[in-house]
Amino acid sequence: MELLTYGAVWITLCGLVSFSLFKLYYPKKVTKSGLSVAYEISLHNAEERQVLIHKWLESEKAGYDIGLEKAQESWVEYHKDDWRKSKSA
Repeated sequence: MELLTYGAVWITLCGLVSFSLFKLYYPKKVTKSGLSVAYEISLHNAEERQVLIHKWLESEKAGYDIGLEKAQESWVEYHKDDWRKSKSA
């Protein structure tokens, strides 16, 4: 009986230590403005793809390569807000 009691206490202590170490080394997800960092990164990557598509379409209209910087400025000015709203809904 004594061995069973010591075993139960030992397992409980090990569980508490394990839980404490887990909380210490794996804290909550880091959030930025209510969104997880992983979601922000994937959203940024999707925005980059949208800018490249916009660059291609605008370059086709202009008849020459408008360049990435100009395409990005144009996309941010005219499309970013609506695109972001469509992704958060």
